[in-house]
Amino acid sequence: MKNTFFKLLFMLTLTNPFLSIGQDTFSIKGKVIADNDLQPLVGALIFTPLQEGGIADDKGNFNFTLKNETESVTISFLGYASQTFELNGQDKDFGTITLALKPTSLSEIIITGSADHSVDNFEGSSYLLDKKTLELSNPLNTEELLRIVPGVNIVGDMGLSNRPNISIRGSWGRRSKKILLMEDGTPAAPAPYIAPGAYYNPVSDRVQAIEVYKGADMLRYGPNNMFGGVNYITALPPQKPELRLKLVGGQRNYTTGLFSYGGTWNNLGALVEAVYKKFDGFTDNSSVEVLNLNAKIFAELSEKQSLYFKISGQYEDNQASLSAITPFTFDADPTQNPFDADRFTMRRYGLDIVHKWVPNTSTSLTSKIYATDFERDWWRQVNTVIKAEDVRAYVGEQIYQDRYSYLDGQSFGEDDYVRVGRIIDGKESTTDSRWIFTVSGFKEQFNFNYGSTKQHALEASFKLHQESYNNRYLRADSSRWARSGNPATDQEFKLWSASGYVRNQFNLDKWALTPILRIEHVDMSRQDLLAQAADPNIQSADAYTINNNYTIALPGVTVDYKHGQHKLFSSVYRGFVAPSKVFGFFVERNGVLVTPDEGSTLNIDPELSVNIEVGWQGALVPQTLQGQLTYFNNSIENFVAAGENELFRKPGKVNIQGVEASFITQLLPENAASQLTLDVNGTFMWTKVNDGAVEDKDLFGPVVHSAASRNEFIEKVNANRAAYQLFDANGQEITSQTIDENTFQNISRSIINFGDGLVENAKVPYTPEYNISGRLNYKVGRLSVGLTGNFVGEQYTEFANFEAESADGALGKLPAYFNMDAQMNYEFKVKGFNKFSAFINSKNITNEVYRASRLNRATSGIFPGGFRQTIVGLNLTL
Repeated sequence: MKNTFFKLLFMLTLTNPFLSIGQDTFSIKGKVIADNDLQPLVGALIFTPLQEGGIADDKGNFNFTLKNETESVTISFLGYASQTFELNGQDKDFGTITLALKPTSLSEIIITGSADHSVDNFEGSSYLLDKKTLELSNPLNTEELLRIVPGVNIVGDMGLSNRPNISIRGSWGRRSKKILLMEDGTPAAPAPYIAPGAYYNPVSDRVQAIEVYKGADMLRYGPNNMFGGVNYITALPPQKPELRLKLVGGQRNYTTGLFSYGGTWNNLGALVEAVYKKFDGFTDNSSVEVLNLNAKIFAELSEKQSLYFKISGQYEDNQASLSAITPFTFDADPTQNPFDADRFTMRRYGLDIVHKWVPNTSTSLTSKIYATDFERDWWRQVNTVIKAEDVRAYVGEQIYQDRYSYLDGQSFGEDDYVRVGRIIDGKESTTDSRWIFTVSGFKEQFNFNYGSTKQHALEASFKLHQESYNNRYLRADSSRWARSGNPATDQEFKLWSASGYVRNQFNLDKWALTPILRIEHVDMSRQDLLAQAADPNIQSADAYTINNNYTIALPGVTVDYKHGQHKLFSSVYRGFVAPSKVFGFFVERNGVLVTPDEGSTLNIDPELSVNIEVGWQGALVPQTLQGQLTYFNNSIENFVAAGENELFRKPGKVNIQGVEASFITQLLPENAASQLTLDVNGTFMWTKVNDGAVEDKDLFGPVVHSAASRNEFIEKVNANRAAYQLFDANGQEITSQTIDENTFQNISRSIINFGDGLVENAKVPYTPEYNISGRLNYKVGRLSVGLTGNFVGEQYTEFANFEAESADGALGKLPAYFNMDAQMNYEFKVKGFNKFSAFINSKNITNEVYRASRLNRATSGIFPGGFRQTIVGLNLTL
């Protein structure tokens, strides 16, 4: 019965690569690559009029036996021009066959890269994580892959990274707020301008490649183009109809199931996918369940027109917490999380429609409509930090036995604290953060190639974009399980923007000059609906509304020089980060940011930068050693959004510079029976706060200091008293020239001033000086084994640059750490299957548990990273 089922499924496919060999046969072989980047076209379709043939392997190679009467063979790949070859019934080696991109192909769905990992259609520094890398890694999440990219630092969180924390070239990493995240070229954040925090991330199982952008060509994208961008490219429709199943299981009840069916029929490609993931998490009470559904169509309407349509939905139900642990709990048992009532649910719907028209060989017009609807609801238990020795008495015996019994038998010191649910009148309480977003936009892009000898390229684009965001906050004091409460905040944000750019690439022999200019106009508002509802005397629906708008011009230029397999480039551009829901509604008076009075005219500007980079891409040894090397220097002004509860009251000036390197080498000869590939990436980064005044709202009151962190702050103040403004509980400035522990107890607020004669050598948080990774992969026959290592240097977690750790874990430098992953993949040859592979992957094989971040500072403490996780799985394609 099973064999009959497989045969019926197999009959649905277009071709059968497993052919019986008769007496009158001959063979053909060759390799299929793309002419734009010379990379293998994995899965290219090779077929005859009799529907014989198959697909190219992971190197683009094919080798088939055909019947003697076969007259021709056609080689095709979606988005590329097909080629047909006549046959004469004799064995034939085609050598290398190059397929050209069709003019109607879309950059949103076509992956183009080069052997040195750079993105082919992006000028300046970039990095491509290709399909092969993703398939061998079988990652739990996309952050696992991004951590090996030069210039990227992952601010560690727990779980499946559905809310990724990505830092590029020193950007503030929490929820990836200061970079641009895209999926198939469309902004993926819930509200890219107003609320860019990444509370959505595509599941890694359906991502085919990841592009990371840096440099002046970032001005083609916006907003938040100061530091860099990440573009997730999802699966294309396959070349021939196929059914794919991926089944994965692992420790801690990790489960993944992927189902997809799609194919290409004549000029129409279609694909439907469903992914289900479930994981109990690395700590107690941290489970996650995700369902992702999407469908896409790519149709070549004619030789001059194409259409791309994608619709998607994602649903999550997580036992997720913003709260983490104290140093005492980390040392005692880093898997502890007592907040069993925390719950995060979300749903997101997305739509992309892209039409491309190519009226002639030199001109194209690409139109895109996109829209998303996103809602998240996060119930979180109210917590506090108390002395470890007082936990039993504070929470009561029942709660203690349920969630804190790990403290039995422990000895407690003066600085040993534990985070617990706050008890009021004998009950725990909870709060709810409900966010609802709608985003839509229209983008038109014009491309024109001109020039009598070497083609120059003009690119111009215009985009209209709108966002709405409802921010509602509820408090409930009945129990930690309450799912309704009293509103404490109800705000509505609205934004529309008009943006565009003009870019021209002048190709002059070996030189290329690419100037670009982007214009952004933004109009946004915030309305306090709760205050409006409480006022019976309002006269307008726009009461309690604050408006802000700004227009900025962002110029840039890139210069390239190509010689053989080497490319030198340099660029300079002005980048910006849009002022978001919190930072976009201040007034700057006398160089200081203040909360606006009613009727105030807002004048806060975006954060702006001058970014410079100089680099090299190419091959040091052709076919053997390729790489990239880039120096970058970002000078940022009007720096306001410092971090969680850190605000530059006097806008700051920050410099971030460093060197990024990436090299990939083949350690065995090209004609060897096996492959041994080494991929090494590194980032060396230096940062400095040159000017500004930061207020840290967590530093006194919420934070529970240790003796070490308290003494460190006192020493910092006494060594440089002019740099610190200190205030008592009444708001009065403390003017004593030196402070001691008694003074420290009275401080309620501080402002740290940076610059000459003040704090002069402060580092930007979460910018490790060294970040180095390496991947070694060995492939022989159908077996592939690999090892990945990642070293992250020590890093500060706040602008005060505490070395010592506070008792609650909110402050302090993170120690360096190193972890390793291992993977093994084997592809079986099973009749009836286009692909049948099995894998086993082990993440963090040394089981090193480390301090990954203090992501939410005083409301969380330490987020541990690490924990060994082993998964096994099957990939089946029919």
